[in-house]
Amino acid sequence: MQFQLQVLAIIAFLPGALTAQLRESWITLPKDKWPVIALTNHFQFTSGTTYVAPSFPYAATGFLIDTGTDTLAATAKHVLWIAKEKSGNRVTVPQLQQWVMKPKNNHADSARIGRLINEDTTEILEGKNSTILERDWLVFSVSASSPALYPLKPRYTPVLAGEKVFVLSNAYNDSVSTIHEGIVVAKQGLDLLIQRDMATHKGGCSGSPVIDANGYLIGVISSASVYGTTGTGVSVAISTEYLRDVLDKKEGLNRPRKDYGELILATVLQHGARAAIRQYHSLIKDPGNYYIYNLRSANRNGLRETGEKLLEMKRYKDAVAILAVNVQENQGYYVNYNLLAKAYLLTGNKQSAVKAYEESARRFNGTENEAFEALKQLAPAK
Repeated sequence: MQFQLQVLAIIAFLPGALTAQLRESWITLPKDKWPVIALTNHFQFTSGTTYVAPSFPYAATGFLIDTGTDTLAATAKHVLWIAKEKSGNRVTVPQLQQWVMKPKNNHADSARIGRLINEDTTEILEGKNSTILERDWLVFSVSASSPALYPLKPRYTPVLAGEKVFVLSNAYNDSVSTIHEGIVVAKQGLDLLIQRDMATHKGGCSGSPVIDANGYLIGVISSASVYGTTGTGVSVAISTEYLRDVLDKKEGLNRPRKDYGELILATVLQHGARAAIRQYHSLIKDPGNYYIYNLRSANRNGLRETGEKLLEMKRYKDAVAILAVNVQENQGYYVNYNLLAKAYLLTGNKQSAVKAYEESARRFNGTENEAFEALKQLAPAK
């Protein structure tokens, strides 16, 4: 009997293995009865200064984690864009005097942050070569924590499309912490794409924990994006797979994913656009490739970049072929339609260019969209 109790005690700290059977007791309560989970980040440098941008009341959202043997703290890695001294450009916090996480509007309870566990002095924080959004987790040890703050238990089993999730946030312009429901529409590598009311995805939501329907931690909010062929807005969360890798001290943890655009361009030049398009579709069909290549990059689009390079090389027909696939795969950005229109014009196909500009204007009725001016020149009103 004592052995059975010991086994049950061990299993209790393995939420990833049993989320289908177990759930946190509080998850069935009204949301205003849930424990205190979403926190705010406050820090001070040894120089006495606080933030790079003093207009921020705090640096986004954070939360605590119960590993079963220890309590850790986490937030989004890009929070270091604020929580750094102006000269810093690496994933490190060497000049901090203190970092504290507190509930919004309640400074009586807090967690004092210790060591940055996934510190990496080789990882570039900002600029063209930064890829931190691919693995947007900061994971800290905790030196002290108020008992009123609830640490989440992580889940490491696969997250499936269609799962209901909750995002617990401290947006800057919300007066209180908020909880928002969503649905996972896709998992692409470490990225969980979450369909939700995007009006609730606001400044300060970065670092928000995402929990599943049983109350277990499955990711951290990183950014907002557009879901491929549907063109609908989604929140992007980075899976706890990265957290597991941090705790396992996985080798090459922060190695950037390969640029699939370079691969596609090389195939176009050697074998033509049709072969490159087949290659692209083969890449995206294999879920494992999302861990290897930047197929769903937050700030890169290999198809568009390939098309741009082909235009520079005056391979206009190849550029049209690649950019036509790009608008099918990435419908949420008007620049993709405008670039395709320019490529059509360079091939002398004015009719198709007008159609591409018209689609851009139809989808994106903003003053910054150059399609409207282009249509005035190409298809003036009669």
